[in-house]
Amino acid sequence: MSTLTYERSGRTNTGAQAVRIEGMRKLRILVQGETVLERPLTVEELGRLGPLVEEARRQPAPVIVLPTPGGPKGMAVSLAFEGEEAPRVRAEAHPGQPVRGVGSPYDALLEDLDELLTEELHARSPRHAYAVLPHELRQQE
Repeated sequence: MSTLTYERSGRTNTGAQAVRIEGMRKLRILVQGETVLERPLTVEELGRLGPLVEEARRQPAPVIVLPTPGGPKGMAVSLAFEGEEAPRVRAEAHPGQPVRGVGSPYDALLEDLDELLTEELHARSPRHAYAVLPHELRQQE
């Protein structure tokens, strides 16, 4: 089993956050490329993510969802398997909302990984549990 990485970031890569699953054994949370948490996957997480990851691994070519006029403009989301030339999924999303319309199994996998990343970041630092865009930082401070 290789490594799977789900990353979300603001349009200028500020606040880049990622969850990396290594060999379906270890979970690593990264913020701006730095590891902030590392732990083994729980049995429940393995049961939920395992089938989705395997199904995604069997899918062909990358899925790139082009932005729609008037659509999300806040976050970029990507899903990549280690050793592949390009990410499997690249899409735009609204902060705090899962990516939809990519297809099966990606929709469910992206939603689960986004939820897992948000939960782990919230447990560590509630204020930074989602991608913060530069204009939002100015408003919060």
